Amino acid sequence: MKYKFLVEKNYKHYPVDLEDINRAQNDLDIVFPQELLDLYENVGYGFIKGSRQNINRVMDPLSVRDFRLKQNDFEFFPDIEVYDDLEDELIFFEANESAMISIGLSSDKLGMIFYDEFKIADSLCEFLEKIVKDDMYYISLID
Repeated sequence: MKYKFLVEKNYKHYPVDLEDINRAQNDLDIVFPQELLDLYENVGYGFIKGSRQNINRVMDPLSVRDFRLKQNDFEFFPDIEVYDDLEDELIFFEANESAMISIGLSSDKLGMIFYDEFKIADSLCEFLEKIVKDDMYYISLID
């Protein structure tokens, strides 16, 4: 399995209900990238290598939806409007209270991982492998 390194480390993860994925995709009228779907199916959502700086949360499908629609827990999220321009990206990962990570949706960005406008990984698997080793690795890429 592609994400075996996450399961073996025994990080805190929870199963994803297929109905939640379908509901989120339908409500947003988008299809999640295949790598994200594979992660949800094989690992789930939850926390990866938390640290003092970061919580490193893979968001569940309904939280992904709620963030994009600015509803429920994200209705009053600080500075959420800075993410309004992400038409071709989808926030799926909460590094910390103010740093959100996105995955590309459009054909030219599909599956690539971004922190703000900076590409920080070519794939979800690459991103997660790097986060497991150093959950602040992407900061050095944008300095």
